[in-house]
Amino acid sequence: MICSSQTQNCLMKTPAITTPEELVRVHRALKKKFNDKKLIFGSGLVGAKVVFVGDMLGADAEKESQPLSLGHEKILHQVLKTVGIDKKKIYVTNVVKYSPMAGKQPSPKEIKAHAMFLKEELKSLNPAVVVTLGTLALNGVGLRQPLDNVHGRTFNFGSYDLIPTFHPNASGKDPLVRQQMEKDLSQLKELLKKKPAA
Repeated sequence: MICSSQTQNCLMKTPAITTPEELVRVHRALKKKFNDKKLIFGSGLVGAKVVFVGDMLGADAEKESQPLSLGHEKILHQVLKTVGIDKKKIYVTNVVKYSPMAGKQPSPKEIKAHAMFLKEELKSLNPAVVVTLGTLALNGVGLRQPLDNVHGRTFNFGSYDLIPTFHPNASGKDPLVRQQMEKDLSQLKELLKKKPAA
């Protein structure tokens, strides 16, 4: 029941209409739960067929007040262009919506605390496909397997299909990972064609 921090709109699964009240309620719940943190919520097209889930808010993204830093966002957009997906027709969020202390990874307990809100967020957005970016994001949606074993595969999660792939941070550092990310997402366009219109 979370949507864009910029649009204040939300898409419920049944019926498929925007419900700003649900967005406000869940944002309020997140702020209450993590009242000592600077939270950055998801952004993009509310009602998009594809939702990208990152791992956690980075320091640069926190400064820029968006889910992905400008550098990581640029890499993602380049990959999307390569595979034929319109960057304006996606939504991007994170499992952990604040930046942890420098060099510190969220604990399993922290991830679990955020995962319940992510689940509600995805219900609200009602995407056809969710793409996880990185291992933490994969764990956050409930698939606890090594990313190297499952990236590029499609998993049915009931209301949406899941495609795990690498985080733009990793693909920006290694050309081979970048190629693999492009390969993982090359199926996205065809997969969306098979999905019924909302």
